[in-house]
Amino acid sequence: MSINVRLCIITGIIAFLSICWGVTGQVVVTLPATPIGGEVGYFYVESVPSNADVYFDGSYAGETPVSIAVHSTATPSHTISVSAPGYETWTRSYSYNPGPGQTVYVTGNLVPTQQFGSVYVSSSPQSATATLDRSFSQTTPCTFTDVAAGSHEITVSKPGFQTYYSTITVKAGKSTDVSAYLNPLQTTGNLAIYSSPGGASAYVDGIYYGATPTTVGNLVPGSHNVQIRLPGYQDWTGYASVQAGLTTTINPTLVKNPPVSSTGSVSVTSTPSGALVYLDGAYQGKTPPGAYLNIYTVTTGSHVILLSRTGYQDYTGEVQVSAAQNTRLSITLTPNPQPTKGSISITSSPSGAEAFVDNIYRGITPLMVDNLDAGSHVVLLKLGGHSDWQSTVQVAAGQVNQISATMAPGPTPTPTQTGSLPYAVLAALSVLALFAVSRR
Repeated sequence: MSINVRLCIITGIIAFLSICWGVTGQVVVTLPATPIGGEVGYFYVESVPSNADVYFDGSYAGETPVSIAVHSTATPSHTISVSAPGYETWTRSYSYNPGPGQTVYVTGNLVPTQQFGSVYVSSSPQSATATLDRSFSQTTPCTFTDVAAGSHEITVSKPGFQTYYSTITVKAGKSTDVSAYLNPLQTTGNLAIYSSPGGASAYVDGIYYGATPTTVGNLVPGSHNVQIRLPGYQDWTGYASVQAGLTTTINPTLVKNPPVSSTGSVSVTSTPSGALVYLDGAYQGKTPPGAYLNIYTVTTGSHVILLSRTGYQDYTGEVQVSAAQNTRLSITLTPNPQPTKGSISITSSPSGAEAFVDNIYRGITPLMVDNLDAGSHVVLLKLGGHSDWQSTVQVAAGQVNQISATMAPGPTPTPTQTGSLPYAVLAALSVLALFAVSRR
């Protein structure tokens, strides 16, 4: 055997042992390249940060740092890619092979990928100005897109309302929802309505608020139109000036109508209240709780009256109307067999409170809430200048539960800043972040 042949064999054995054990003490991966043959060199791949995945010519070669053995006579064209979660992939191409025993050092500096989320802002009332980080503003409801992940400041403002403040955390690929309830800057006032005689229907700004005497709350400061109507008497119309935090009282004396030969009136009340009333097939309204529904200018003679209410049998009867006279009807409705729904009749003092049943807005007191499932229901009343009133009510099928709430005066709400983390929590998060970085 010639000396050259022996040298080749010895060189091959040394190269094989070097590949198996690693000449540098690092992880060594030998990836075949065609054609195979010749002595071995190395690509030594590092990355910042380390522990990234390395692909050599499309094949996985391990995590950084890693040493990749390449035959010096292999095809001189190679691609090295380094990737890690949260970073852009680093890729380089090489058109040469390391020489025999040579090490080519490769360092991939990974660039973090930019991550974004979005912020959806709604407000009550709407059409408020939402501002992100004191820089970007939109009108609610609105969505801020391409918001960098992390902590951000949101403010929502509207003339006549207290400004809403909040600190939010945006997550990459997620939408963060912000719901801002704006409290009015101005407080409300009350209007106490009396009449002589009493029992007249009282309307404020065209809305019915029950029979006199009654107190209407939650009115904005300023002038309000008041109308008082009583069968047999002329309508009284006037204006009342309401001041914030005060109760304004009016007590007009009603004037009797002159005798009329062709029309009269009908007043209808029902047990339970909330029944739909039809006179000669024409809808007239709904019977209010604890008061009469007044039907005016009814021609004299005989008329057919119909009362209908969910869960009760319809009532049909005949009513005789006399000239310049008021005919009163008090009708008790008969429940339908095996009723499944019940009702709640809600009144408040002062009236005009916002009524919620099971967190659903139902209207302004006094009112009737129908078609409620039998069982427990939560009633919440809100009125400006008064403390909230809340109670759990048991509703029985086919029955009406009467609720009369007295609203206690309360302090005017003040704006609060929400969403801010205590300084202690922020400090703790900072320590955890530094610890995580040191671990890397």
